[in-house]
Amino acid sequence: MAEWERGPTPPAPATTGESDRGSNPGKTSRERRPWLGQSVRRNEDGRFLTGRAQYVDDIAVPGMLHAAMLRSPYAHALIQRIDYSRALEIPGVHGVITGEDVAAVCEPEKGSNYPSGGSWYYIATDRARFAGEIVAIVAAEDRYVAEDALDVIEVEYEELPVVSDPERATDPDQPILHPDAPGGNAALDRVWEAGDVDEAFAQADVVVSDRFVVHRHSSTPLEGLAAIASYDTMTNQVTIWANIGNLGRYTAAGQALKMDYADIRLIVPDVGGSFGVKAWVHQRAVLLAVLSRKVGRPVKWIEDRIEHLRASHHGHGRINDMAIAAKRDGTILGVKMRFTDDQGAYTCLNEPAGLSLLLGNGVVSAYRFQDVRVEARCVLTNKCPVASNRGYMRVQPVFAMERIIDRLARALGMDPIELRMANAIPPHAYPYRTPSGSVYDSGDPPALLRKTAELLEYKDLRRLQAEARTQGRLLGIGVGMAVELGGPNPIDVGTIRLGPDGRLSAQVPTLAQGQGHETTIAQIVADRFDVDPKSVHVTVDLDSRTMAYTTVSGTYGSKFASTGAPAAHGAAKKLADQLAGLAANLLDADPKRIQFRDGQIVATDGPERSVTLRDLADRAHRAPESFGVPDVDLQATFLWSWPNVNPGSREGRRGAATFTGLCHGALVEVDPETGGVKVLRYVAVEDCGRLMNPMIVHGQTMGGVIHGLGWALTEDFVYDESGQLLTNSFMHYLLPRFTDIPPLVIAHVECPTPFSPLGAKGMGEGGAIPPMAVVANAVEDAIWHLGGRIHDSHLAPETVLRALSSAGRSGRPGGSEDAIGER
Repeated sequence: MAEWERGPTPPAPATTGESDRGSNPGKTSRERRPWLGQSVRRNEDGRFLTGRAQYVDDIAVPGMLHAAMLRSPYAHALIQRIDYSRALEIPGVHGVITGEDVAAVCEPEKGSNYPSGGSWYYIATDRARFAGEIVAIVAAEDRYVAEDALDVIEVEYEELPVVSDPERATDPDQPILHPDAPGGNAALDRVWEAGDVDEAFAQADVVVSDRFVVHRHSSTPLEGLAAIASYDTMTNQVTIWANIGNLGRYTAAGQALKMDYADIRLIVPDVGGSFGVKAWVHQRAVLLAVLSRKVGRPVKWIEDRIEHLRASHHGHGRINDMAIAAKRDGTILGVKMRFTDDQGAYTCLNEPAGLSLLLGNGVVSAYRFQDVRVEARCVLTNKCPVASNRGYMRVQPVFAMERIIDRLARALGMDPIELRMANAIPPHAYPYRTPSGSVYDSGDPPALLRKTAELLEYKDLRRLQAEARTQGRLLGIGVGMAVELGGPNPIDVGTIRLGPDGRLSAQVPTLAQGQGHETTIAQIVADRFDVDPKSVHVTVDLDSRTMAYTTVSGTYGSKFASTGAPAAHGAAKKLADQLAGLAANLLDADPKRIQFRDGQIVATDGPERSVTLRDLADRAHRAPESFGVPDVDLQATFLWSWPNVNPGSREGRRGAATFTGLCHGALVEVDPETGGVKVLRYVAVEDCGRLMNPMIVHGQTMGGVIHGLGWALTEDFVYDESGQLLTNSFMHYLLPRFTDIPPLVIAHVECPTPFSPLGAKGMGEGGAIPPMAVVANAVEDAIWHLGGRIHDSHLAPETVLRALSSAGRSGRPGGSEDAIGER
């Protein structure tokens, strides 16, 4: 089910719909429906559904070898010796590299707070720091031979004590993971503050505080990481095929290899999902490039599922200590956040990212309080490193914020929706500058709340809940809000060309991973030239040798609608102006009176004259002199940059191109005997501005919600005290089944952004951000009257039973809350 309504609209986008295409004599503007805004079927699905897509694993390069990776069985151990001589004796094995080979030719990757947090060669050098870390890589004629060779490599380890508890990581008795790093196991320890937080708390009538813990999780794309590297020793250049999604990592690969990235040809084919994880495939590609250089042949590596779960970057685990201050009427005065992020064994390129992305996302979510203090602590442990997963560093603070707001509602005796409504940013305040300096471009949080309550049938559910309790059933209702930044690097480029056959083609390096970019870009081009979207050929993959791109292109941070789509729009407009000028010369017309209609270019000044796109292209190729101009250009490239963010200066920059508003609600039932949680109903309402293709937006939102529900209910990375991952396969890391997914109601309140000609805002990650908090709020609502309290984000049956058991032992009455201070 999907519903749409129009919310309050900021200043109109510069040029959209009809104004882009001009009038059409003989038809009313009402009859000229633009392609944008329609649920056009996805052009790209044909090749995906018929097995004609080309992924990295489908690519075969002449002379190609296959790699297998030896991984440490220990979470922390010195590497005393590696002997791979027996592996080289196996027929079909061509070479082996270790950390020593990599360190000899590469630069290590350094986190954003380096030298704190240490550095990383993507392979163990002097020591292994997590179970599953790469220790050696074999290149052989096929993967089977390479895997057999791993069995005869001898590694002498000296096992070391393990850091497993992030709260104790910096204690004096804990081993140091990176002895040369200042600060030991502390990768970041910083305080940020806006307003006068102490005064806000001093003026409060009620203060509520508690601890909320977010668990590690993964986005588990269908296709794992994959790369091929082919090093040319004659030119000292390398070609890499990889399912990468962020071209900032392309430049990082160049830095790691000590090469100008112009000497690295990157080819990105079809990608089978990513959700942030594949941004880090560049690390494996660097290792393969070193191996290819050593063996003198191309090398392919395809990640298997166990490798992915053990060693591809996890979503962050976080311990949140929250305090919120309010007046008795519900006005929130201020918030204190203290969090500890478990970074794992290494800090990756832009890590620790917890504080920077919190500030970039505005800190305050959808609420209008101004006084806030954040104490950020990020520590190293002997676990898999963390980095981007869907909802990157938005899931964690939203969980903490929405949980403490629910606790405040109980302390005040207010309905949780009423409390949120009283503190939501009003629509007239947009564009809204947050305490951290981020600018929320458009929005209407109160409308999101109203729509959620309406679709959830909130008042009726409260009556149903009361009736169910008389029957011994535990029903709970939860709501939660969030803000999703879109386009943290607000630049992209697009190229549109008119081919010799008169067909239009577009190339935009958005590196799509299943989001339907090809269809949406075709709709944008079709609107500008009044052609059928199916006639537009769109390329969203990349060959860095032949295509235009920027060093921040890609699909990450809900970027496409905020940057890639406007780049395509700008290139289409630029080419349309160029073609209008050429046609005006042919038709002896005013270029300002040229229109595009049904594949024709029409002059409307005086008697109508026209030329088809095909005829114009043919003439340009056969007789360019007939246009009477020295330059007949049938191609346009446009670099898009957002006006509300300064992309040229990272220092002091906050925010992103757009900010999408979200409000979710859920009805759950808790089994008091087993602790099982069943989600009976789920509503997701979002404001992602103008819906360029409602069907695609609907699918993206649905997928995000299912991700979030899986993290809340079934998925969890569990380590033992020795640093071993216990949930290292889908037998133990449980993905949600079809039967676990409740009926989903998805709706939209459209508040177009005033900063884009398209009015659209990023939305790919939003569906995954609130569910953890919403389900936790609902479960606690179901068991609150029994004294049950929920502190953990993973709501496995044992979590719920523990909450109920703890309530029984403490003798806590249902209406009480230990961590409330009345003033």
